[in-house]
Amino acid sequence: MARGGGDPLRSPGVSLRQTIRATAQRFGLGRLLEEPEPLREAWSNSVFRVVTEAGTFAVKLFPAVVGPERLATLRAGMAVEAAVLKAGKVPMAEPVPDPDGGDWLVEVAVSGGGPARLARAHAWVDGRPCSAVPPSIEYARDVGRSLGFLHAMRMPAGDTSAVPPLDLERWRRAVRKARIANVPWAVDLAAHTPLVEELADRLDLLRSQRRPMLASHRDLDPKNAVVRPDGRIALTDWDYAGPVLPGVELVVAATSFADGESGVDERLVRAFVSGYHAAGGDAEPPDPLALAVEQANPDWLLRNVEGVLWDVPGDDHELRRRLAPALIGSFAQDVTALDRWARVIPQWG
Repeated sequence: MARGGGDPLRSPGVSLRQTIRATAQRFGLGRLLEEPEPLREAWSNSVFRVVTEAGTFAVKLFPAVVGPERLATLRAGMAVEAAVLKAGKVPMAEPVPDPDGGDWLVEVAVSGGGPARLARAHAWVDGRPCSAVPPSIEYARDVGRSLGFLHAMRMPAGDTSAVPPLDLERWRRAVRKARIANVPWAVDLAAHTPLVEELADRLDLLRSQRRPMLASHRDLDPKNAVVRPDGRIALTDWDYAGPVLPGVELVVAATSFADGESGVDERLVRAFVSGYHAAGGDAEPPDPLALAVEQANPDWLLRNVEGVLWDVPGDDHELRRRLAPALIGSFAQDVTALDRWARVIPQWG
């Protein structure tokens, strides 16, 4: 798992440190032996490397307010995680249960008052995140095997009618706000509106077709994978696990683990696909409508845009300012690249 690197801006304050200590006690991990260390790539939640009397763990604190929809997603993700863990064929971080009730998700009192925060804990995975090592054929093939096994489990997860539609009003609101704030990338953001509207139409049609979906990791990229000392790749962060169209997840994951300084390396994509098929993966090639599940989901882009435009207490504003223009700049290219790889990859089956 990625370690924090000692950035003082991300180091836990006294209140947060006490909350982490309370979380360790709630999970029966004993006394903290070192200062909690924040993870660099924990963008959506607060995640720390925590060393206690019982060992080393990754402790995750969720935002102060978690709505019912997000809570349901977390519970569904843990159900997928539990099934994969029980099967024992995918290297992964071991979740820590609450010793009182066995739950993997608990509420922890916040030091100084305020609403309790939800928390999780996993045994620490020694190694380096794939995002911090050069892509390789071996790594791509190994992750491909894990994804192939996940899809071969064929865990049913409803159909595409349950996929949320693209929130066009949210997009337009961000465009209006960017123009008013006169941020440098306001024009570029607005220029994507016709493409976003087209993708929204594709997604609506896909939803009406009620195509069957399977449960899988759903957020499989290099930041959520760790190269262990034995060379195997452990998959982490199953919080978003849930319904996927397998062919789409294959294309997205294969290209993400083959993306280096010179762009996506076809040899690595081939290695990923080879490992995938060797493990029993048999995804159907995704058509343009299926790809809308991924392409018509600008949530991460919008979260960073909104993080710049709206002052959210506790948010990492500097990170949002860096990411927003980069994501806007690559949005159309990413849509085109996904279309191209979706046509190429099935030829290697």
